[in-house]
Amino acid sequence: MSDRLTRVRQQTEIGEGLAVGCLVAGVHAISTTAALDAALVRALKPWPWAARYPTVRRTPRLDDILLRSPGRRGSRTARWSASGGQFVPQLCDDEWDLPVACGQLEETTAVPARRWCDLAESFLRGLDDDLVWRGQPIDPFGDI
Repeated sequence: MSDRLTRVRQQTEIGEGLAVGCLVAGVHAISTTAALDAALVRALKPWPWAARYPTVRRTPRLDDILLRSPGRRGSRTARWSASGGQFVPQLCDDEWDLPVACGQLEETTAVPARRWCDLAESFLRGLDDDLVWRGQPIDPFGDI
C-alpha cells in the first residue's frame, strides 16, 4: 500500500476506523452536531498515526465523512448511517463479528485496530455524554 493516500481514501479510513473503534466502545449512535469536528481535531493531535491522514487533519469535516460513509465504494469493513439526527456505526457485513472486523481494518489501513480504538475513545471524550448513546464496551482483543 502506498504511503500517500488520496483525500477520499483518507476520509474512508478515518470513517471506518472511527466506526470500528466506536463499536468496540459500545457506541450505538452519536448525535449530528458541530462539536464532531472539534472533537476529532483534539483526538488527532496526539494520535501517533495522524500524519498518515494529512487532509483530514487539516480540514476535519467529520460530518461530511460520516454522511458520505454509506456510499463509499472503498468501505469494506465499517460505515456510518445517518438517521434521525444521529450517526450510527455499522459493520459492512452483518455476519462479521467485531474481532474479524478489527483484523480486516488492520489489513486495509495498516493501522493497528487498538490504535483506532484509542482514536475513537479520545474522540468520544471530546463529546458531551448526552451526544453519545452507548451500551457495554466490547472486547475484541480478549484482554481489554
